[in-house]
Amino acid sequence: MASSPDRFLKMAVVVLAALLAAAIVVLVLDRRDDRQPLEISFGEPTPGGPIQVHITGAVAQPGVYEMADGDRVVDVLYEAGGPAPDADLEAINLAVRLHDEDPIFVPRLGQAASGSTSSVAAMGIAPTPININTATAAELDALPGIGEAYSRRIVDSRTSNGPYTSADDLLTRRLVPRATYERIRELITVGP
Repeated sequence: MASSPDRFLKMAVVVLAALLAAAIVVLVLDRRDDRQPLEISFGEPTPGGPIQVHITGAVAQPGVYEMADGDRVVDVLYEAGGPAPDADLEAINLAVRLHDEDPIFVPRLGQAASGSTSSVAAMGIAPTPININTATAAELDALPGIGEAYSRRIVDSRTSNGPYTSADDLLTRRLVPRATYERIRELITVGP
């Protein structure tokens, strides 16, 4: 008859062997799973699928709107509640097709059109840089990524610290983050 320690050792080996066998079965079955790997694509949206565009300026309800790929500027304009009474619709091409992430700026009568260079060029408008030394908070607010808080900071800094000597002063005075500055640097100026 086997001694108690030998018997205990044999049982421990059997239990470990059973656990090892169970682990191997689980691994084999897990590898045979037919799940597809998760794929993340950072490209163009599916044609005809939803896109997001940002409309600002002289519109009733500025904001981000979900539109169908292929809709036109006029479609998002009316989705945003229509033009404001002082909107200068002659300054933009209402027939341009929308693309995902397009910024659309509807200027007011007498106001220079602004926005991203690519979307403004696509609308047939030569972008007019905004002078950060003379622009109102509302004009600065229309720049992509600026908004009310940054436009107020830009105007307040200009008032308390004097005029800007270069567009880079927005970074050196720590008024906007670098990513925001990169989006607007071609749309702003400090001169006439």
